Amino acid sequence: MSIEPIGFIVLLLGLLSMVNGARFAITTLCLSTLFGAAAALQLPALGGSSIQPSHLLVLFLVVAALLRPAQTQAMLASMAYPGPGFWFAAYILFSVASSFFLPRIFAGATLVYSSARDSTGMMSTVAAPLSPGSSNLSQSVYLLGDLACFVVVSALARLGYARFIAKQLIVASLVCFAFALIDMGTFMIGESQLLDVIRNANYTMHTAEAINGFKRIVGPFPEASIYGAVALAYFSFTLLLWLERVQSRIAGLATILIGPTIVLCTSTTAYVAGLFVLSMLVLFCLKRVISGPATAPHATFLVITLFLIPCAITALSLMPDAWDSIAGLVNTTVSDKLQSQSGEERTAWNTLALIAFIDTATFGAGLGTVRASSFIAALLSNVGLTGTLLFAAFLYSLVRASGRHVSGDRETHAIGNAAVMASIAQITSAAISGSGTDLGLLFSTSAGLAAGCLATNTSPRRATRSLANRTPLETSTSLMRAPMFSTR
Repeated sequence: MSIEPIGFIVLLLGLLSMVNGARFAITTLCLSTLFGAAAALQLPALGGSSIQPSHLLVLFLVVAALLRPAQTQAMLASMAYPGPGFWFAAYILFSVASSFFLPRIFAGATLVYSSARDSTGMMSTVAAPLSPGSSNLSQSVYLLGDLACFVVVSALARLGYARFIAKQLIVASLVCFAFALIDMGTFMIGESQLLDVIRNANYTMHTAEAINGFKRIVGPFPEASIYGAVALAYFSFTLLLWLERVQSRIAGLATILIGPTIVLCTSTTAYVAGLFVLSMLVLFCLKRVISGPATAPHATFLVITLFLIPCAITALSLMPDAWDSIAGLVNTTVSDKLQSQSGEERTAWNTLALIAFIDTATFGAGLGTVRASSFIAALLSNVGLTGTLLFAAFLYSLVRASGRHVSGDRETHAIGNAAVMASIAQITSAAISGSGTDLGLLFSTSAGLAAGCLATNTSPRRATRSLANRTPLETSTSLMRAPMFSTR
């Protein structure tokens, strides 16, 4: 194991998180999820795996929460049956168990494209017989980190930090936009290497590609599709907050800034998932306008999407040069994608993954064993029908909580709905091009925030929040006097 220069900074921030408490820890976690191409640690013994800054910070986040009894109790409550946390924990624990047993039980039963990387960070391009590998362990660690992040964020949301977490996600979206500008600027002046300090992970980097004259925006991530998925999640979150008039000024600014970068990143994943998310938001606004309570932003959004955007497209069609450029971009990224070399490779991955699902009698080959090009195919081929049903139960529980009418704090419920929308946006993006079952820490953060905000009898209390910020000694002596919350 070797520690990268950025790793020492992450370790320092982790120690400060343990001392300074929840607010500092959440701030550093939300910002660290942006460094998707960075490595804090390098693990040559595990096939050259890289540990991202956000995953290293999760360890300190958990320790910081465990040092405060009120937060520890809220963490346990966030996994209580039948809430989303219970099903998410069940899905991840089953996945981790499958990574040890299933690759050994079904060894040699079928051919797969392995998720394991070699020492150069490359994955094999040749199908090989199913067998255990280093990716079984690394993917298990990543998923356990996702669960830890989900539980801590959900617990903090239950303790009254929902508004603060939402604000940090908005700030992170603004920082994401700033990285997009820096990425485009350094590319235009021929100095893309200036961002190498945050692109040191052992991944294949696609940072200097262009399509039809459009630079593919990657920001602090390895490729455009990842940037597009992250930007779409932030866009969904901030837009719904603006529609619900929650922190509307800064949320509206973030929506206006991050939205255009989704179009400019030239990602097929972002375009297809974006259309799906946009359709859901239009239906949400139509429902509010018809049945209420509707606000001016709901009507404004409907006018923009149903009238102004079609008018703009019509106007562009009257400008031949601009229309040809845009049409060429759409053909390359959407219409002709399946006929490209990348499209053929991804189709082969999914085909072999689904064959592995059948050849293993629907049990799956084990977490981290099979590489696919769709989250759905990855679920079926790695964790089988059981793991897929557990994840479906988690998603149903989360969406059902969003649709449940509550009489509590309106702002908290709106934040929860925005977090659900961001989670759905990430699942949609992964369903189009995700290579594995790990949805990442941004998903765990948004899903945990949604679960904490939408808990049936969670009501933020200033007294409870102050209790969670006390030192462990103060908390332990005053916990008996603190108002208790339900574990359901």
